[in-house]
Formats: sequence, C-alpha cells, structure tokens
Amino acid sequence: MFGLVHVVVFLFSVLLWLLIAAWNTRAAAWSMSYASVGLLNFAAYMAYVASALLLGHLGDRIGFKRPLAVGFLALACILPTGFFWTAPWSLVPTACLVLVFFGFFYPSVEGLLSREEGRLGVHPFSTTARFSLSWSSGNIVGMLFGPWLIQRSPSVVFTGGMALCLAGAAALWAHWRRHGEALPKPSSAGFSVPAPPPVDGGALKRLRLGARAALLLGSLAFVGTMLLYPKLLSASGVPLAEVGFITAFGNVGVFLTFLVLLPMHFWIGRPRLCALLSGGALLLFGASLAAARTPALFGLTVALGGVAYAVPYTFALFYGLSTPDADNARQGAIHETLIGLSQGFGPLAAGLLLAAGAGLAGMGCLIVGLGLFSFSAQLLLRPRNSFSRTGGGRG
Repeated sequence: MFGLVHVVVFLFSVLLWLLIAAWNTRAAAWSMSYASVGLLNFAAYMAYVASALLLGHLGDRIGFKRPLAVGFLALACILPTGFFWTAPWSLVPTACLVLVFFGFFYPSVEGLLSREEGRLGVHPFSTTARFSLSWSSGNIVGMLFGPWLIQRSPSVVFTGGMALCLAGAAALWAHWRRHGEALPKPSSAGFSVPAPPPVDGGALKRLRLGARAALLLGSLAFVGTMLLYPKLLSASGVPLAEVGFITAFGNVGVFLTFLVLLPMHFWIGRPRLCALLSGGALLLFGASLAAARTPALFGLTVALGGVAYAVPYTFALFYGLSTPDADNARQGAIHETLIGLSQGFGPLAAGLLLAAGAGLAGMGCLIVGLGLFSFSAQLLLRPRNSFSRTGGGRG
C-alpha cells in the first residue's frame, strides 16, 4: 500500500514540523513580539512560494528522483545553521533556506507519485489518499515533539535531520539506479472501496479552481493561528516544552479528517456539498477560537483548525492530481504555492492583529468571515453545467 516515496514523505514531514516548531518555540522563548514572529514565518513561506514556482516543476522536465536526492544533500548542508541560533535575526536564514527545500520537495513528490502511479493505472483518488496520510502522520510526530526537543536537546533536531537527509539521498539514488523513474505498483491501490469515477474534463477546471480557493482560505486560517500558538500558550502559562502536546492536536485533526473523508467518494463532483463542508468547518473553527481560554479548549480549537484545513486540501489535491495533461509537477507546484502564500500571510496577518489588541475573539470573528467567503466563492466558481459521474451527478 505504501512504498519508499511514502516513507520519505512521512520522515521529511516529521523533520519539517520539528524545524517549524523549533524556530517558533525559540522565538517565543526570546519573547519576540507577535508581529515579529509573523514576519519571520512570512519571510520563510515567501521563500517556499518562490521555490515552488521556480523549482517545483523541474521534475516534468528532468525527472524527479535524482533532483530530490541532490536536494536532500543540500538540506543536510543547511541544517547546521541551527547550531548558530544566538539571536532573533539568526532564525531567519535557517527558516528561509529550509522552506526553499520543502517548496521544491512537495511538488516534486506529488508529481512523481501522480505521474508514475497514473502510468500504472492507479486512480488519482488512491494517490491522493496515501500521500495525504503519509505527510499528515509525519506532521503529528514533528509538531508533538518539536517544542520539547528544541528546549531540551536541540542538537537532536539538527544532527538527526542531517542523518535523515544523507540516508534519504542514498536510498532514493539507489532506487533510481534500480528502477529509473518508475515506481513499483502498490500491492493495494489505496482503500478497499471501488475507485471513484473520473470527473468530466469540462467541469474539472472549475472544480479545481473552487477547491483551491477554499484551500487558500482554510490554510490561511489554520496555519496563521497555529504558528503563533507557542507564544499564545506560553503567555497563558503553558511551559514551552509542553506546547507541542497541545498544538499537535491540529495535525491530529488533519489526519483524522483524511481517515474519514478519503475512503468516501460522495463529495467528488459535488461543489455545493464541498462548499458546505469546507465553509462550515471554518465557521466552527472561528467560533471555537473566539471562545478558547484554557489549554483543553485550545486543544479542541486547533483540532477543528486541522479539520478546516484538511477538508479543502483533500478536494484541491484530488482535482489537481486528476490532471489529464502531462503537467503533474506543475499542478503540484500550484498546489504548494497556494499553501505557501496562505501560510506566509496567515501568521503575518494574525501577528499584526494580535499586536493591535484584537485578541482571540477578533481572530475568531475573522475566521468566521473567511468561512462565509469560502462558501460563497465555491458556489460562484462551481461548474455552470451539469456533468456525468456514476452514482448521480448533480453539481
């Protein structure tokens, strides 16, 4: 069911969130302002966006595995900069360079999986499911232990990351020498339920556009708040080393949403239902955030935020990987660019609002507004004409 590439995705997703948690926890320990933490993450994710746009589509032209192996070696050279974090400004180079790598990594992996599994006859739904479960489970582990490790044993984060990069480069290079760009066909193509029918090509572009608009807004709300939780929770009296055990609920919410949503095909080709699910999840998240006052409520809130992110993510990734053209990496780059933009502007906007005194209630009201806008935008962008799909095809 899962192959080498999925193991790589899981492990590097662990590393990504170990590092994101590390620099945001260190920023909180140094009492950086909300606005400064927002600017730090904004700069890092703008580097992610630039990388996704410039490097994310390279796999369509020169192949995927060898460039990924070289990228792992480059990241191994970047990680030692973490040993020189001595002041707030020293976080910026590491954060930006790390996200340059990941802006290249995720589109490349999405392109590799969707193209090669498509050639094997694996349905995009199964590709979406296994990839989503791989990275989301990795995120849980990384966010859970990131704050604890950076406070107790920071060298483990950076030396362990370097070892992972070297091992990943060797494994992927050996895989390329043995199989070329091909991937072995999964013993099980995903879930045991029958593969869903393909969506009509005339409706695909509008479905993709609506799903990506919802993803932009959901990601803006989820990550915009979650990257500030170390500072928010520490200000509420939660020890920094224990912050990850609360913020990890966000990625638990993502993972559980995938487990519930991905085995079901009822949402494919139904934009009104998708609008209701993704817009409604944001409304619940915003209302919960406005009322959050205790660690338990924060845990529930971040879990709902994960749901609000994972629902439109599922729709957007599925319609992106369902491309009929040979532009798999390009579609992955567009997908990751949207995530990078929202995850850059989200912490910046949230940090500025909190610095201005808006408080959690103001943040919650803003997210409720995003939910209403998400619902409206998807209805506006839905396909104008009905199209066929097995089991009923009402748009």
